[in-house]
Amino acid sequence: MNGLPIEIKALLTFLITQGAKALVGLFGKDFGGMASAITAVAIGSALFFADGLLALVPVDYQDTIGAALALIVSLLSAFGVHYTYKNIA
Repeated sequence: MNGLPIEIKALLTFLITQGAKALVGLFGKDFGGMASAITAVAIGSALFFADGLLALVPVDYQDTIGAALALIVSLLSAFGVHYTYKNIA
């Protein structure tokens, strides 16, 4: 496995984006394009860091670690979906 699967990257992108929206909402201000720039930097940094950590894992365990990460990200993304649905409704 060379890095994180695309599914995990997509879910991680969704989670970080929703987290940034929630964080910006706490300030009660409109940050506009600055929030998008901060989110882009955070997503890129988090994915780069996660790929680096996964590279440190022995090859025999990478599939197991990848499956465990997929489970964790799937569970966490459910919270992101709930947050999004709650804001729509």
